Amino acid sequence: MKTINSFIFPMIILLSMSACSSILFVQKTYNPEINLEKKPYKIVLVNLFDYTSPAYVKEKQQTSYNAGIKNLADGLSSSFSKDASLSFFVGDTLKKDVMPGQLTSFLPRDTIHAICERQKSDMLLSLDSLNIFFDWETEVNYSGDSKEKVKNFYLYTRFYLSFYSATGDLINRSMMEKHSLYKSRVALSALITIKPSIANAVEAIKSLSFQAGQDYVRKFYSKTVQESRTVYAGKVFKESNLYIKLRNWDKATELLEQLAKSSDQNIAMKARHNLSVVKEAAALESNDTN
Repeated sequence: MKTINSFIFPMIILLSMSACSSILFVQKTYNPEINLEKKPYKIVLVNLFDYTSPAYVKEKQQTSYNAGIKNLADGLSSSFSKDASLSFFVGDTLKKDVMPGQLTSFLPRDTIHAICERQKSDMLLSLDSLNIFFDWETEVNYSGDSKEKVKNFYLYTRFYLSFYSATGDLINRSMMEKHSLYKSRVALSALITIKPSIANAVEAIKSLSFQAGQDYVRKFYSKTVQESRTVYAGKVFKESNLYIKLRNWDKATELLEQLAKSSDQNIAMKARHNLSVVKEAAALESNDTN
């Protein structure tokens, strides 16, 4: 839970606009988080989380948890199906023989091997646990001398997944979280919070769970993202920043190396920072062209 005062946002924007800096965007490519060297592979999903047990899930919420598990599987299946070298299927959506203490422990090797052998699969993906809940923040809106408190409720889904080889080796453990704004309510009292019902949030849970499945599959592939880097501006950096804008890294480097030797320690510090950004951008661009 947190409280946001809406009147501070314009101040933040004003400060960022008045700062003597500019933004440079660079593209970075990240290796797969889960790297499978040999393909093709058959992957089987098994759900170890017994959502029908009152010890884990209230009876009225079980339909929502069931929807979450099924739509996670659908999200996984839809994304894996785009890669002919990976075959994905659901082996079991509800195993009831897992004890509470085993939900956070590794599966025994013989259990993994037995499941993979029975399902004729090379890899086992287990859903170890699932948590669905609401969190909220209180937003304070000002209008003249009056103020109104609004509670924004966010729906969260958290899937805990383990990925094993058929021989029982753990390859990856992940927590996949997806959340979205579910509902906003005017706060009648600072002491009383009436949360929305998880049982009534089935459609929203379906959407978040499907997205969580899609996000998990992205761990198997490299990704390129655009990231921002701040570079110092101002009169002394006008020429070097022009070459940065033109992506003439050699000339920008030459100018910044000279500025980094300045007797003015503030200019030297800022020049070294800009130089590090330029060198990173140049290296990334060089990798992309090779």
